[in-house]
Amino acid sequence: MAVATRARIQVDIKPFHPYLLRLYGVSEAEFESLADEDLKAEYLDGVMIVHSPATVRHEERQLFLATLLKLYADAHRMGRVLGGNAVFRWRERRLAPDVMVVRDEQRIGPKEVEGPPDLVVEVLSESTRDYDLGEKRRLYREAGVGELWLVDVEGQVVVVERRGRGYEPEEIHEGWVVSEAVPGFRIRAEWLWQEPLPSVLECWQAISSAG
Repeated sequence: MAVATRARIQVDIKPFHPYLLRLYGVSEAEFESLADEDLKAEYLDGVMIVHSPATVRHEERQLFLATLLKLYADAHRMGRVLGGNAVFRWRERRLAPDVMVVRDEQRIGPKEVEGPPDLVVEVLSESTRDYDLGEKRRLYREAGVGELWLVDVEGQVVVVERRGRGYEPEEIHEGWVVSEAVPGFRIRAEWLWQEPLPSVLECWQAISSAG
């Protein structure tokens, strides 16, 4: 088993503060041996990025969106919905969105997805906000992700970017957020700001009626 030496680690961690830990000089083979299904980690050009555990608020919204997407994808046979620690491979990089939809199921292997997803959803959090809005957003665009949703609970906005429109950002604060990558799927932005979140079943019924 590969062991990452202390010299590879550069990290600035505040006590009890969520963080991203970066291990430098890691090979692809070392990444594969270090990462597992219990660890959310990504690989970017020789750097292994390890995420701190998600907050309850983040996890609830990730699961909420993944559940609604899975219900829709299953009902309309529009591929598979993956989340959590699942990664997709693009060149020598591996990225782990909070939620992704892959229409072509043949690209889904036992350990990773080959190539960019059709839809990626990222729920911004304290530890990943700058990373998601900056470096990771750029990489999604470079990889050719079909559609990107950035869910900002604090700012109460969903930013949608689509490859077919040159990734021109669209900001939605209320009303329907409509996907083109998963035709017919939509959610109301204000559902995501509610505490607690609304019933998944009631939201699913609203989505079905709107379609």
